Amino acid sequence: MIKIHVTRSLFAIAAIVTLCSVPVTSPATELHSLVVTGIALGKVTVAHPTPEYPRLALQYGIEGMAMVTVKVQNGEIVEASASADAPIIGLTSKEWILRCWKFKREVTGVFTIPINYKRQA
Repeated sequence: MIKIHVTRSLFAIAAIVTLCSVPVTSPATELHSLVVTGIALGKVTVAHPTPEYPRLALQYGIEGMAMVTVKVQNGEIVEASASADAPIIGLTSKEWILRCWKFKREVTGVFTIPINYKRQA
């Protein structure tokens, strides 16, 4: 009988501690990074050269679309990811953006950059 009461008490204490340790969310903490597309590149970047067609993709006849998402804080790219029809296109696009694109110092946000690779006939 005592064992059941001790177990219940420990369970109740654990539940209270868990509930008290969960942070209270306010509207400000629920805000997510803004995803920006369709902005004129000249307004947010200093340099935004067009990516080269990846040699390996060209050699194997790979075409497709890549979406590179970059998180920028005060003009510096702090995070980047890519999704693409073919992995080589996604990886190459992300590396190109990280290496060659420069954002203005006052720019902060998340930007999605679509890149379409299509071979010329």
